[in-house]
Amino acid sequence: MSTLTLSERGQALAKQSMRSNFRAMFDAYDVETNPTGFVNMGISENYIMLPDVAKFAKRTFDCTPKTFTYGEGPWGSGRLRQAMAKHMNKHFHPIIDIKADEILFANGVTSICEMLGFTIAEPGDGILIGQPIYQAFRGDFGTKADVKLVFTPFEGVDQFSTACVAKYEQALLKAQQSGTRVRALLICHPHNPLGQCYPKNTIVELMKLAQKHKIHLLMDEIYAMSVYDIDDPAAVPFQSCLAFDSSEYIDPDLLHVIYGFSKDFGAGGLRLGCMYIRNKDLLNAMEAIAPFHWSGALNDGVAASMLEDEEWMSKFLDKSRSVLAEHNRLTRSILEEHNVEYSHGSNAGFFIMVCCTSLHGHRLSESS
Repeated sequence: MSTLTLSERGQALAKQSMRSNFRAMFDAYDVETNPTGFVNMGISENYIMLPDVAKFAKRTFDCTPKTFTYGEGPWGSGRLRQAMAKHMNKHFHPIIDIKADEILFANGVTSICEMLGFTIAEPGDGILIGQPIYQAFRGDFGTKADVKLVFTPFEGVDQFSTACVAKYEQALLKAQQSGTRVRALLICHPHNPLGQCYPKNTIVELMKLAQKHKIHLLMDEIYAMSVYDIDDPAAVPFQSCLAFDSSEYIDPDLLHVIYGFSKDFGAGGLRLGCMYIRNKDLLNAMEAIAPFHWSGALNDGVAASMLEDEEWMSKFLDKSRSVLAEHNRLTRSILEEHNVEYSHGSNAGFFIMVCCTSLHGHRLSESS
């Protein structure tokens, strides 16, 4: 009866309540205070680096009365956008310098995706995406913007090779034939959850595909600074899509880079995601709805302080990559010791794809 008090969209949302999904967060394991709690393996966080971030913020950040105002607007302060532009120019090696006015901030990459759903697509349109992929994209684009994910199966084809492009195009054409208009191709580079980087030649071919079908190419590079060296010939070094001249492959108005603080900087709690946009109309459209995705001035100030302290940031990133490489090696050694198969080439983020079928003595069905 209570759902009758809601609109139709409200009734639909009531069936999607996510509170139970977050139980592992509000009932988290602690050896002393909550030994029966959950060990959360469902969220990608660089837990080992969290104390470094907390120590930096406690030692460095100085609040002022302005910190507790509305700040300079919902798309990030000029100070933060300038600091991020400088950071990306230093570490992403863009062929064209990134300008502060081409960066838009929101309260997390989740919000960036939702804003994109509203501004580049109509309800029922599709975003082309590979399999496997970060599972929360479905809600990011679909819960409010009502944009579908058009999944691409690779069926034995290496999804990091140029052969993947034909598979993406097949999925796009199939979706269009069934009445779903595809508006964008979303690529995680480095990949979540496979932890691999795309070679430049594959990125180029993906750009050509987006240009051919006049769709946006959304490059999620949120793990760009979490790529480390490992003894694995299958591992590909990271090169940002901005690090070479792509103008002959794709219209700059169709190429966008998504980034944020939750992964490389171990600061998901700041709720700050951003997007590099050269498409002025898209930037204007996203700014129009930015007030609904406004991060606080306190978060803004802490984030800017992190980026501006380049000496601290350099040491932090070096330590993070070293720790990630160490734990990658440890994980591989344990898997190999127990004859558990895993995907090779993973040198980014917090991921290794493991095949658990051998642990059960039989191959799991698709429904499992």
